Amino acid sequence: MDVTVVAYDGMHELQLAGPLEVLSAAAGMASAAVAYRTRIASVDGRPARTAGGLTVAPDGALGDGPAPDLLIVPGAGEVAPHGSELAGAIAELVHRAARVMALCTGVFLLAESGVLSGRRVTTHWKWCDRLATAYPDVHVDTSAFFAKDGPVFTCGGGTAGIDLALSLLEDDAGRDVARDVSHRLLTHLRRPGGQAQLAPRPAPSVGHPAVRDAIELITNEPASDLSRSRLAAQVGMSVRNFGRLFAVQTGMTPGRYVERVRVETARRILERSEPPASLDEASASAGFGTVQSMRLSFGRVLHVTPAEYQKLIKSVSTGFDEPALRPIVRQYSQR
Repeated sequence: MDVTVVAYDGMHELQLAGPLEVLSAAAGMASAAVAYRTRIASVDGRPARTAGGLTVAPDGALGDGPAPDLLIVPGAGEVAPHGSELAGAIAELVHRAARVMALCTGVFLLAESGVLSGRRVTTHWKWCDRLATAYPDVHVDTSAFFAKDGPVFTCGGGTAGIDLALSLLEDDAGRDVARDVSHRLLTHLRRPGGQAQLAPRPAPSVGHPAVRDAIELITNEPASDLSRSRLAAQVGMSVRNFGRLFAVQTGMTPGRYVERVRVETARRILERSEPPASLDEASASAGFGTVQSMRLSFGRVLHVTPAEYQKLIKSVSTGFDEPALRPIVRQYSQR
């Protein structure tokens, strides 16, 4: 199976090396039923320098060689400008590739080609709003680690690229091979794609000082009284005007934003391993008041219960495969 990985100046080296490490590990296993032949290519075949200062010597130019079975586009710290030479070269190749994978801001390079139109994709939480605004015909999942829509695979970047590569490997070679590779790389059980990214999605383009002050209060004191009336009084506005301004500035109501921050707070508490946090402790510390209230919010924001999330975190950290978790993992992977 021919794999072409795009190399360009400013790309993140982990997003180049992570998927390649997964595929090369599988290629070296006798049990793997598929062999990946990887090729690194830049626009003109010249070396590329990563954001971390590494120089990558490509095997050739993007326009050379056969049409790939899989085209991988790493992301960078910034979004490539519209109409760039890199985006044009990728657009020419992407329609000849059987499958495409984009990591982090690499999704913008794919979007330029039009291949993402009407598809569900994701990217790093920092860039979700910009992607949705720039390409309104693309369905942006703002929280998932990775998304798979037909022949198009996208992810949030960083280690999520390893998760996505393991998922692709499982599709191609089976669960046993993917598990063996994950154990070899010490990543253990891969995170399911539907699991939300760890960082809360920041409020986009918040310029008004009253909204910034309210967000700071919500972030720093999630367990306090964060009713709309209290927030409005804190920033010296009427409840009605505050609610309208907050929605314009952030794209969501104050209540919805508070819920997201509280879910993120509770999730980090539940991820604590020593000593393990209880659901009661997490709900109280995050400001939910009751476990039932936290459970409802987890369902709305993360599409999973707090108890299921705790089990998933344990499975990722220990590498065990509890039969009771398999339906949950399948549910996530199919989202």
